[in-house]
Amino acid sequence: METLHYQNDRIEIEIAPEPFFTLKKFRDRRSGLNLCGSGPQEITADRKLLDEISFLGMEEQNNEILLNYRVGDIRLERHLFFYRTAGAFRYYDVFSTENDHAAMYYSTLLNLVLETEAGQAECVDFFSSTDHSNHRLLRRQARPGKNVGGYFLTDRLFIYKEAPMPDSRPIKGEYDFLWIPGEGRLEMVGLGFDNLRRGEKRRAYGVVVGLRDDFGLQRYQRERYGRLDRMEVLANSWPALHLDVTEPVIMRELELAAESGVSTVFIDDGYFSEFMGEIDTKKFPARFTALAARAAELGVELGLWANPLGLDIRHPKMLLWDGTEERDFMLDPPKWNWLARTNDFQQTELQGGAGAERSYSPVELLEPECFRFMKDKFTGYYREFGIRRFKFDLYQLTAFNTQRGDAQLHYEAYRRLLEELQQEIPGLVISMDITRRNRPGFDFGLDFGRLFLENRDRNYPDHRYYHPYMALGNFHQTAQFVPAHRIELEMMPQAAEYSVNYIAGTTVFATPLYWGLLADTSPQRRAELKTFFEQTAALREQWKNCLVLPIGEVPRKGNWSAVLAREPEGARGWLGVYRHGAEQQSCAFDPAGMKVRKKLLGSGEFRPENERTVFSEHDAYAFSLYELADC
Repeated sequence: METLHYQNDRIEIEIAPEPFFTLKKFRDRRSGLNLCGSGPQEITADRKLLDEISFLGMEEQNNEILLNYRVGDIRLERHLFFYRTAGAFRYYDVFSTENDHAAMYYSTLLNLVLETEAGQAECVDFFSSTDHSNHRLLRRQARPGKNVGGYFLTDRLFIYKEAPMPDSRPIKGEYDFLWIPGEGRLEMVGLGFDNLRRGEKRRAYGVVVGLRDDFGLQRYQRERYGRLDRMEVLANSWPALHLDVTEPVIMRELELAAESGVSTVFIDDGYFSEFMGEIDTKKFPARFTALAARAAELGVELGLWANPLGLDIRHPKMLLWDGTEERDFMLDPPKWNWLARTNDFQQTELQGGAGAERSYSPVELLEPECFRFMKDKFTGYYREFGIRRFKFDLYQLTAFNTQRGDAQLHYEAYRRLLEELQQEIPGLVISMDITRRNRPGFDFGLDFGRLFLENRDRNYPDHRYYHPYMALGNFHQTAQFVPAHRIELEMMPQAAEYSVNYIAGTTVFATPLYWGLLADTSPQRRAELKTFFEQTAALREQWKNCLVLPIGEVPRKGNWSAVLAREPEGARGWLGVYRHGAEQQSCAFDPAGMKVRKKLLGSGEFRPENERTVFSEHDAYAFSLYELADC
C-alpha cells in the first residue's frame, strides 16, 4: 500500500502503514524542517517479542482512519486522527486475541526518532490529588533512560501519553518514557494493561505528537476536545450544607442564582435515602419535580452530584453474604451479585460498615445488569427531570481490581458507561471531581465535560483555606496543559475582605464555581456578581474558541500574574492582569507580542515600556481586563 499523506497550514505528515505503522515525515511547514520519524514498535507478550506482523487493511470512519494489523495471534486496531488546524496527530490501539496473553504492560506505544536537536528536553507530570497540595505541576529535565510523566517536551515538539497522570493510573508502571539523547530517540511505553484474554477488547493508552511553537498544544486541544455549547457559572452548596441538602434550601438557591448571574445550581451529596438509591422524599417531598420546573422558569440548569461506581451495602444486590457462599464452588460455580469483590470474595472497598448511618461499596461494572442499572439511573434523571449536568465523585479506580477483571478493564468499562450516557443525554456535561485518589480526569474526563479542580473553603486552617489567588494558582498550573474553559475554578464572594471584581476575575477564564450557599453572600455582592458576569458573558463565549495560557509567575500572596487569551489567527486578544497583595503597584508583562488597545474592566492603568507593557493597580488585590491587538 502507498503511504498516507496529510498536511494543513502547519504540518506535513507521511506515514507508511505496512508492514507496520511507520512515521516517515513530520515536517514543520513554517520552518521547513522535518522534525521526526519513528522506528520499530516492540510489542511483547509472555516474555517474547511479537515480530510476526501483517497489515490487514485500512478503512476510514468519520474523522478517523482505522489501520488493522495482526501481531502474532493478536488483532491490533490503530485508530489514527489528523487535525485541520493543529500541527499534530494522535492514535490509540485496541487489542483482541485468540489466545490468552500476559506480561504486555511495557510494550512500546511509540518509538520516536528526532531528526533535529532536542534542545532542552523535559518531562511534565501532575500530582493529581488536588485536595492535598497547591503545588502539583512537576517539570523536570529529562534524564537519559527512564522518565516518569504525562508529557515529554523538546524545544519544538510535545509528546503526550494520553492517559491518567502517573499517580492516578489504575495499574501503575515505573516509567513512561525511555530517552536516549545520543541517538535522539524517545520510546513511550506502558499499554495500561498487562493481560489480554480471549474475548476481551483492551484499549491501550493513546499517543499524541505535535508542534509546540505558536500555542501548539492549545491548538491541538482546541480541536481535539472542541468547545462546550455555552459557558456557564456554577454554584454548589457543599461547604455550607454537606449532606443537609433539602428541597426548600435548593429552591431558595435557584431563586438567588437568577439574581447572581449563576446559570447552574448543583444538588450535592445527601439527596438519597440510601447511598445512590432513591430520592429521599423527606428531604425532597416532590422529588426533583418542583425544583426542575422552577429552574426551567428561571433559565437555570439543575445539576446533580453522584458516585457512578458505588451503591449502598443495604441494597439487595450489594449484600456481602447473599447465599452464594453456601455453594460448593468446585461443583457449582458461583454467580455473585453486583458487589465488586476481591479474589477472597470480600468487597474491594468498604466505606462505613454494618450499622453505620452511611455505608457503600463499589459496584461490579463488568456485570451487564449492574451496568444497565447505573446507566438507567442517570438517563432516568434526564428523562424525568431534564438533568444534564452531573458531578461524579467518590470513586477510586484502584478499588476495582476484582474477581471479574483488573482495574484497567473497569477503567474502560467506566469510559463505555460515559460514552453511552453521552449518546442518550443531549448536552450532557460531567464535572469530573479530581480532588483525590485514582480518577481519570486528565485523560478521558475532558471528553465528557470539565474538571472539578479543588475543594477549598474557609473551614480549614491549612493549605485548603480559600483565597482567590490560591485558586488562581491552581488554575495557572493546570491551564498550561488543560483547556482553560474545561477547568471548574472555585470562587467565594462571601469572603468579604476581597472585592467581587477580584474574586470573580480569578475565575473568568475558567468555568466559575460559586462554592457555598448563595444565601451566605450579601444582596449587594450578589448584584455585583451578576453585573460582572453579564459584562463578561460575550467575552467568555469568545474565549472558549481562543488559545488561553497563563503567563508570568504562579499566583501567590505578594505577587502579580496574568492570563492571556488570543484568537487562533492572532488578530485580537485579551489579557487579565492580577495584583495579589504585591508591595509594588506596577508590573510588566509581554502579551505574546501583541499591543494593548484599551482597558475593558477594572481600575488598572497601562503604559508601553520598551517591548513590554507596564500595568498598575492602586488596590492591593485587584483585577483588570485589557483588549489586545496584533502589532
